Parts: sequence; structure tokens; C-alpha cells
Amino acid sequence: MSLDLNSETLKNWAEYDYNPFFIFSQNGNVLYLNRSAELISGYEPVRTFYNLAVSYASIDFGFKTSFMPLNFGQFHFFAITVGYQDEESIGVRLYQSPANKEGIIEINKRYSQTNIYVLIDIAISLAKNKLNGTVFRKEFDPSIPDFRLSQNDLTKILRRAYGCFERSNTLITTVLKLKTGEFLVVAGKRYPILELDIKGQTRNKAGDKEIESFASSINTTVYFDADRVTLEIPIVD
Repeated sequence: MSLDLNSETLKNWAEYDYNPFFIFSQNGNVLYLNRSAELISGYEPVRTFYNLAVSYASIDFGFKTSFMPLNFGQFHFFAITVGYQDEESIGVRLYQSPANKEGIIEINKRYSQTNIYVLIDIAISLAKNKLNGTVFRKEFDPSIPDFRLSQNDLTKILRRAYGCFERSNTLITTVLKLKTGEFLVVAGKRYPILELDIKGQTRNKAGDKEIESFASSINTTVYFDADRVTLEIPIVD
């Protein structure tokens, strides 16, 4: 069976690829970026990736893969592929490094089996009451199982995370997915890592310390940026 190269299937493979993928015009304007590229461009100027593409492109038309360590905040890469077939556009794909993070899992009596979808939906419903006119968009990986967590502490984090977008926000996007190839390793056991990314427009940073405090109590790493809060939560069975 042949596959149509313009099919929705291939487009979705590119869109949901774990690795960031950009296509630029000859002037450095973005022609296309997938969801992973959109996420990393929230931490690093897009021009950085255009400059990478130009620096590591082959002399002649075609594709060239270069291996090198690249780090942008929480994102770590081991190689890039740059390709162009005409003078009009150039593409670059970055390959994320799988990571095993060493850590300590502390489980206390507050932990219980948790459906994280339900907790997020409750937090969004509460936020809607305060953020009138704001559109809430959800992009959820449907395969995440229930796992053990302090529901009370996560609820406090979510309430503050959504609350920090009270100013001038018309759209808040919540992305929930498993971090492919990354684990928290404790005593030889690997725990998958769940990534929860909440992105708005203008973020108030006043509650960051409280979010960090609650996050540390549930073995969670938190990252802040000008327009987002990102949580990395180990899935404890």
C-alpha cells in the first residue's frame, strides 16, 4: 500500500513529533514549526534555530546531520539535521537526548490514587469563574494512567498556576503528555515523567515561590517562563 506524502497521517507525525522541527524562509521568517518547536521557542528566540540551520547546512542542496550537544534551559539535544532543496526555504530538526534523572521519591500518607485529568478539569473550571472571557484549550495525552500523588498539593499548585494568568489573557493552553525516553531513577527503579505545561500571555510571578514549595513536596520539578509554568511529575505506582 502506498502512502500519500501529503496525507494527514504524515502531517500529524510531524506535528506531534517529540523532536522540534522548524522550516524557515530565506530571510529567517518561520514558515512552519511543530508543537515541540513551539514549546522550545517559548524558552529560546526562534532566530537561534534559524542561525543553527544556516551554520550547519550542507554546501550544496540536500540534507546534513551534525552531532553535537546543545542545551536550551531544560531541553537537551545531541544532534541536528538541516535540509534545503531550493533557495526559498530551509528546515532544521533537533534530536532530544533521552534522560534519566537521579532523585529521591518521598511518599507520605497524603498520597492516593489520582486521576490527573479530573484535577486539571476542576482547576480550569475554578479559573474560568475568575478569568471571564478567557478561552481554555486542552491538549491531553489520553494514555496517562492513575498514579499516586498528593491531590491536595497538586490542587494548590494548579490553582496558583492558573491564577498567575489573571492579567490580559484571552487564551490559556494546557498541554499534558508523557516525556518520551525520560525517567526519574530512584534505587535502580525508573519512574516515567509526566509533563504539564500551562501557557498564557502575561504571567504574574508573585506566586512562584509558593508553587515551588508545593511542587517540591510532591517530587515535582517546576520551570517558569514569562508566559508559562511547566511541571515535571514522576508517575508513582
